[in-house]
Amino acid sequence: MRLEFLGHGLHKDHTNTVGHYLIDTFKNSDYETFIGFSAFTKMSGINSIKTELLLAKTNFKSIKFYLGIVEKGTSREALKFLIENEIETYIFCTSDQIMFHPKIYYFEGKHNNRFILGSSNLTSYGLFHNIESSTFMEFSKNDQQGLKYVRQFENYFNSILTGTDKNVERLTNEVLKDLINSGFVWPESQTRDDFEFVKKNKNLFGKRKKIKFEKEKLGKIKPTKLNKKYQSKYDIPPITDTYLKSWPKYFELFKEFKQENKHKGHRYGVTVPRDYKNPSLYTWYLKQKIYSKNDMLLPEHLKLLRDEKFYFGDAHKLWQEYKDYQKIKLIEKALEDGEDIGLSQRYEYKGVRLGTWLQALKKANKSGKKLDVLEKIENLGLDISAKSRNPIDTASRFLKDLYDDEDPNKMNWQNRFNHAVRDNKEKLTSELIKEIEDVWILQFGEERSWEKIRERERDRTADWKAFRYNQKVNPNKKWFGPTSKMGDLYYWVRQKREFKSRMDLVKNNFNEQEKSELRNEGFEI
Repeated sequence: MRLEFLGHGLHKDHTNTVGHYLIDTFKNSDYETFIGFSAFTKMSGINSIKTELLLAKTNFKSIKFYLGIVEKGTSREALKFLIENEIETYIFCTSDQIMFHPKIYYFEGKHNNRFILGSSNLTSYGLFHNIESSTFMEFSKNDQQGLKYVRQFENYFNSILTGTDKNVERLTNEVLKDLINSGFVWPESQTRDDFEFVKKNKNLFGKRKKIKFEKEKLGKIKPTKLNKKYQSKYDIPPITDTYLKSWPKYFELFKEFKQENKHKGHRYGVTVPRDYKNPSLYTWYLKQKIYSKNDMLLPEHLKLLRDEKFYFGDAHKLWQEYKDYQKIKLIEKALEDGEDIGLSQRYEYKGVRLGTWLQALKKANKSGKKLDVLEKIENLGLDISAKSRNPIDTASRFLKDLYDDEDPNKMNWQNRFNHAVRDNKEKLTSELIKEIEDVWILQFGEERSWEKIRERERDRTADWKAFRYNQKVNPNKKWFGPTSKMGDLYYWVRQKREFKSRMDLVKNNFNEQEKSELRNEGFEI
């Protein structure tokens, strides 16, 4: 069983949030069903996980929400979204002086079950920003203690889950209208949002008399003594009959794992990660390394493992190498797309903080580390090792390196030219421009064009507007809907929503009313 404490909000740089775990699990192909309990639900919370939730809507067998309803607690927009996207939702609304207050997110998968239980409501503050705490549990479907926990959960909430409780009702447009008319549900801007409490707290806190304590009065905390039993890095587990009998089964599972990860290459597809979907396989994998280190592996087992390229070395180094490999491939794709790669720590591409990684790489290079990674990046045409970013210095280095290259790869040099030289032509001297053009002819036998050569993507604004104004298909007059209604247009529109630069390409095609509608649906204009 995997058990972890999730806390966020107390430390501003913490990313161990319930929101991140929900996003990761909705994208995880191992999981098939989801049940979510939340006392308060806002569109702000759904927006933060919406892309992955809609992906799971397509891939999962079942998604169900059970949401608490109190006055101004859950917003109209959140409930409308769930109805419009046909996500099965039930509400708990009661006249009693008690409220539906659990926050539970339960995933069931092919190999494991996963629970997240704690204080996080389905709001942006609850999932990412408030000071919250939760417990994350993951256990295999063979874990008897875990299965007992599932039975206890299902038994306790049986009347809720089966809909037999008198306070539970399936969410429909009619039910939503009734909740609005009766005063339970309000627009999100008028709900008792977490942020409103924060603002009120700030005002009240300014009136308080602040009392400080002296650290000396707390006393000294003595360090905990280490249990001698766990002082060794490799506590050798015993080789039991159960282990020997189950070895062939886990060896077959290891081969299946290899097949799943063959796209990573044979060097990186043989290392089972700690958070793998089948925790038992990770335990078996770890034992093979421990037994090998202590010369305890049976010869027939050792031979089979070697035949399957089992990696007995330091998996941390290998995984770091794989992560570097993934970043290099991403940089290659960015250069092919004509991306202006930034070297600041804030720079992101396709959701990956490449800027932070490049800065760390530069720091490592100063100590003589990861020079091979730097060489691979420079071969793609990205110069991060240079001390000066002055356009003339950058162009001069480009000229010298191209002239010295005895076997130049045209694609790599094209990428480097596009990224580092082309857009700074006006800042270069005429002599330097002429030298670059001459060396290009010398190396590649063709003239060097300074114009942007980039295939424009097909503009589907007309199709998008046709969807928006089609009363039959889109009676709610939305600019963005599920794939069942938008078809392949969905993916083109989603890019406009996720990337402001993509929206900027078409924003002039809309009038002010349309732009206002788009902003309300999360498009950046």
